[in-house]
Amino acid sequence: MIYSYPGCFFQRPDGKYCVVFSDLNNLAAFGDDFNSALSSAVDLLTRYICNMLSKGQKLPAPSDIQSLRPNVGNEYTRAFIQTVNVDVEEYANYYYAGDTEVTVSVPGWLYDFAKKENLDISSAVRDYLLNEYNKIYK
Repeated sequence: MIYSYPGCFFQRPDGKYCVVFSDLNNLAAFGDDFNSALSSAVDLLTRYICNMLSKGQKLPAPSDIQSLRPNVGNEYTRAFIQTVNVDVEEYANYYYAGDTEVTVSVPGWLYDFAKKENLDISSAVRDYLLNEYNKIYK
């Protein structure tokens, strides 16, 4: 299902953006430029909604975009409202629906070793990849 919430995009003098969802406790995302801020906002909004739904919590109704007036203030060069649309079901299917099967080639002697030692090659590859991911992105 697709959910839509108005996001207030604030641009700083250095060109970086902040996106605030006032309907969702001022949930905020950031980016070095408009596209990265929008991407961060989509990801954050999707995770937030997915989390609320998984806990059985009711989502607040989105505000009418015409009623919102962003305050630019002194720290921003401009501000505007844009509706951000997210497909929560697609996100949940991608991240939570299960594993994707892949084929991995190993030398015969290594396969024999894993089999003899009761090692799960799939778990070993998954653990290694998660470790590498965490080194890069965490």
